Amino acid sequence: MNIEVTDLVGVATLAASFLAYLEARKTNKNSKCQEITNALGQVISASEKTQTYLLSRVESGERNRMKEWELAELWSHAAFTISQIDSDLSSRLHVKSEFWRDPDTWNQGLRATKDISLDHVSSHARKLLDFYS
Repeated sequence: MNIEVTDLVGVATLAASFLAYLEARKTNKNSKCQEITNALGQVISASEKTQTYLLSRVESGERNRMKEWELAELWSHAAFTISQIDSDLSSRLHVKSEFWRDPDTWNQGLRATKDISLDHVSSHARKLLDFYS
């Protein structure tokens, strides 16, 4: 059996292409994991800022509408960034954003169908973070 130089070049090219493919997959996977980690970090950050606001509200006894609107924006942004990762969590975060935008007109029926408690959404995000990291 005669092995020609062109055969060796072809095999080497195929091996190099395969290695480049594996490296690209690894890079893409790392990029996706980083994207997921960042999105989940936004959820956890919004949760912590909400907890801080609620504690300050208990201590002072006063509402801060500007802070509530900021929380609504944080939850809305978190809902958007998590939407490609977990649609159920995204839906809950969107409802949470609506709540903070106007808590006085909060729909009690919606509360019964969606658990948007801080404990629930934080726990859900942390489980996803553990899974993806």
